Amino acid sequence: MAQDSQHARIQLHQGDKVRIGPVSIITLIAIICMAVLAVLAASTSNATAAISERQANANQLLYLNESAGQEFVAGIDDALAGVRVQGGSATDGAQAVQRRLDAICQQAREAGDGRVDCTANIEDTTVTAEFICENTRRLTVAVTIRDDATYRIDEWKMASAQQEAPTAGTLWQGA
Repeated sequence: MAQDSQHARIQLHQGDKVRIGPVSIITLIAIICMAVLAVLAASTSNATAAISERQANANQLLYLNESAGQEFVAGIDDALAGVRVQGGSATDGAQAVQRRLDAICQQAREAGDGRVDCTANIEDTTVTAEFICENTRRLTVAVTIRDDATYRIDEWKMASAQQEAPTAGTLWQGA
């Protein structure tokens, strides 16, 4: 009798077919959805990291540009300090700044870690300078030397340099 029940079990197992029920299908769909979401999460994470890196680099260049501009104004103030002590005029101050303008620009470049270009000139008692960094950010500074050899900052403007859009040809010329 024990042999018959063992024989029946063997036949039962050999005759069974694998059946996929609703629970198995739902589990399979859930696993596929989880895999797709994991890929999307990893992709989004990588994109966010890349954007954050670009933003951090842009901010660093912006701060370098600002630092160069501040160093430039400090150089002007330093050049005017001697003129103020002697009771000089705005013209005397402009001449003192003119004599040191190249050195002041060099100090500004150094403050910008060598990644900021400085161009400056002086007309009458107004000193203007442009600081352009690698990412085409442009800082424009205008300083007016007053009669008592002090100065006034007339302009401090940060902007992106506009780049011309590439011409890709004419899409349609009309009939």
